[in-house]
Amino acid sequence: MTAQPDHTTARADRFARDLAALKIPDPATARNGLWLRAGGALLLVGLVLGVLTFPLTHATDDPLAQRDAIAIGLTGVVCAVVGGAVYLRYSLTGFLRFWLARQSYDLSTLGERTTADEAPREAEREARERIAVDGKEVAPRP
Repeated sequence: MTAQPDHTTARADRFARDLAALKIPDPATARNGLWLRAGGALLLVGLVLGVLTFPLTHATDDPLAQRDAIAIGLTGVVCAVVGGAVYLRYSLTGFLRFWLARQSYDLSTLGERTTADEAPREAEREARERIAVDGKEVAPRP
């Protein structure tokens, strides 16, 4: 295995410095982790409530007991949907935050490269125009 070239390491170090300068919070902070675990727990509680209330509704002929079990089952469905949404939101947040930071970094690097490539072309164009204006050389412009 060969060692990484210096420009790759320098680019990674620069990205880490730029990321620190943006002051983007680390997704592994306690609050995001808490919401992620709470969403997962709520999702599981909702699924368990839904599964446990199904036999309760079919085990009795009393309509009052069935309605209570149905209400508990619907509460479980709501908990599962809300827990799933919270879990999905906080699991994608960390990924999308760093994806956006990476995109902005790549776009800024592309802009720097494009501007660096444009500078010699601009100087060349000015030199051609100067030659034509000064009259030192009369030739069709390429």
